[in-house]
Amino acid sequence: MTRRQWAVHGGGPWLCRGRRDEPVRIDRPSGTDGPADREALSERADDRGELRERLWRLPPGHPSSPVQADGTPRPPEPGLRYIESLDASRPDDADSRPLSDADYADHVTKVKETLDKARAEGLATEFRYVTDPDGETWTRERRVDHNAIINDLYEAASQVPCERRAILAGGLPGAGKTTVLEQHAGIDRSQYLTINPDDVKNEMAKRGMIPRVAGLSPMEASDLVHEESSHIAKQLSVRALAVGKNVIWDITMSSRQSTERRISDLRTAGYSKVEGVFIDIPVDVGVQRSEARHRAGHDSYRAGLGQGGRFVPAEVIRSQADPEWGSRNRKTFEQVKPQLDAWLRCDNSVDGRAPVLVESSGGKDEEDKQ
Repeated sequence: MTRRQWAVHGGGPWLCRGRRDEPVRIDRPSGTDGPADREALSERADDRGELRERLWRLPPGHPSSPVQADGTPRPPEPGLRYIESLDASRPDDADSRPLSDADYADHVTKVKETLDKARAEGLATEFRYVTDPDGETWTRERRVDHNAIINDLYEAASQVPCERRAILAGGLPGAGKTTVLEQHAGIDRSQYLTINPDDVKNEMAKRGMIPRVAGLSPMEASDLVHEESSHIAKQLSVRALAVGKNVIWDITMSSRQSTERRISDLRTAGYSKVEGVFIDIPVDVGVQRSEARHRAGHDSYRAGLGQGGRFVPAEVIRSQADPEWGSRNRKTFEQVKPQLDAWLRCDNSVDGRAPVLVESSGGKDEEDKQ
């Protein structure tokens, strides 16, 4: 099999605590709301949810409508407090230069400590915005936001055909799945709706849905919406699978159980072609690339650009090491291969070199291995 033939195509506590556009300081005592306070917060959330629904019923082009005259979504406008907190959290021009190695190492230590404290304070959104002990029902306002993200991502893929084809793309953080899929695997991404919880986190950051934590950029604090972003991604997949839209699930394959569940969901929905792409890299390469991406994103954020770099602790990536396969992710891929209609694995471990196709369901590619 040659490089041109890489394509795998076959011929709440359970109540909302505070507004999303208010910066959260984790050194503030958490306290306990009384019944009257909880009732007032719940009523306020319901009122805002009803207002949002009324706005969506306005005709397109109306000044208050979330839809523009041409039918496209109007860009969301963050609240004033969110804008003020965002501006205040960025360093001034004198301190917006890229961090030195020592300063970056100090920053990483502070990010870890701040995130640990934020979780201990209950700032993760699955504790702040769910209304049942099982964590399945989100507040009304939050559900409106979820639907807005799902609608935007789904409408962006309105031209994707409904052929019931799916691709599961796996690999460690930093493997370069997006690059391989777009440039080397022969896959026309325009023919698929990509479902990726990290993309959802980016959308949540744009909308001010990630808790504002002093000292963290929005994407550094995105670990606090991990469960919520996964929930939104799953709801997006439910909508796509209901009509058989072609999908790419961009995942790490760190868990055999969740990977097999996705395959099962696709089969149950009638998907006749479920394929797999695995991008293989050593654990240490994943650590280095994830750090480089976080650092580049944070330097841009300090300069006033973007939402910051997503932070993946090195120990999280190293915990995926496997003595036989190199990574648990690769082990999962090997375990689920028999359930796939076609698959390929490539090596993307060398920076500056094109990814190399190692093997596929069509056999070894000796030419690319040399």
